[in-house]
Amino acid sequence: EVYTFSLRLCDNEVDRDWERFDTAALNTLGDLFVGKSGIFDHQWSARGQAARIYRTELVRDEGVLTEAGEPLCYLKGYAYMLRTEGNRDLIAEIEGGIKKEVSVGCAVKRAECSICGSDMGRCAHEKGKRYDGRLCCARLLEATDAFEFSFVAVPAQPRAGVMKRAGGSPSL
Repeated sequence: EVYTFSLRLCDNEVDRDWERFDTAALNTLGDLFVGKSGIFDHQWSARGQAARIYRTELVRDEGVLTEAGEPLCYLKGYAYMLRTEGNRDLIAEIEGGIKKEVSVGCAVKRAECSICGSDMGRCAHEKGKRYDGRLCCARLLEATDAFEFSFVAVPAQPRAGVMKRAGGSPSL
């Protein structure tokens, strides 16, 4: 038997690290995340592989604006895991909302200053500070790779996490 669930992997809102993905990077990440593993705390070990993403979609919420004034969009992932005795407790923790928060491991080609457009770190602007009322953050552009998603205690993106069960039998 297979257990499936959906995740909010990442979005275009400013995160705790004062970074945000642009929509094009999220769209590219959608293709790159298909087939990638779900692990724990970004510990890259085959032993920790718990789930795998089988599909993604870019979801747009035109009614909500980000800190940058853009319509909110996020990358939704659909993951599965085999129902085994070994992961029975993990499935119960997902269903019970205990294992909920996630974070993504990925690579981008550029991080651009939201104030001046220069490569972040090559200008005088500091992430998290406001300049003439505008919040400075790093715009993450041109996604090049997706490594994994991880169950974590505190994700960089506060809204990233398990959304709901996507299907499968309700029995453990």
